[in-house]
Amino acid sequence: MYQKIFLPMLFFTSLVHGFINVEPPVIGEKTGIAAEVSLSADYRSGNSDKSAIGTSGKGQYNSREWLLYFIYGYSYGESNGQKDTNDGMLHLRYVHRLVDDLYDYELFCQTEFNAFQDIRIRNLAGANLRRKLDTGFDKFYLGTGLFYEYQKPDALTEVNPVYQRTKLNTYLSFLKKFNTHFSVAYLGYFQPNIEDFSDYTVSQTLQLNNLLTEDLTLSLDFIHHYNATPYENVEKNDFRSTVNLRYKLR
Repeated sequence: MYQKIFLPMLFFTSLVHGFINVEPPVIGEKTGIAAEVSLSADYRSGNSDKSAIGTSGKGQYNSREWLLYFIYGYSYGESNGQKDTNDGMLHLRYVHRLVDDLYDYELFCQTEFNAFQDIRIRNLAGANLRRKLDTGFDKFYLGTGLFYEYQKPDALTEVNPVYQRTKLNTYLSFLKKFNTHFSVAYLGYFQPNIEDFSDYTVSQTLQLNNLLTEDLTLSLDFIHHYNATPYENVEKNDFRSTVNLRYKLR
């Protein structure tokens, strides 16, 4: 069944941006060090000339009471000789068990850039409380917290200022396994400015995973980002669909 789903998508989906596994991490699930890398690439010529590469990675240390992980990602692309994709990010997160296995607290920081959203640098740091829910899913978490954001454009103007904001951070994360090969993961954020709820961002990733071997996974990602207050001449909505190969390092 999964071959009927994934093989046609390989032909109709553009490989633009690699994204690492969005499955929610669980404290004590597998203790020790784990790592994963993801790679995507695309080249087309003829009526349109396009090339793109994407790479990402994740490193994690898991103990019985806490875990620490980092994620990096970078993508670059050109269309008809013109650069149309150039963005990257680095994320670090510490998760510690608070009450049994139901509640955890999280501390995190992130830095990123996106040349085509006019973001020279965006730094943030914050804390969350997450709650595990027993549902029909294999993993299901709700999180809420606060973070401080510093965002600077390529060129400062009256309509493109430096933003320094404190935002509410709420998210939903789950994993559903349908069989030993196929699973679906989702990660969605809603992040409003605590001083103005009309200033908010929404980020969502829906990931379809197909296990090819014990260490190699083929995934199809649908990524949506909405910014209610983007910089001038930047679209509020950004959507990507990508195919990635992810490899676990042992």
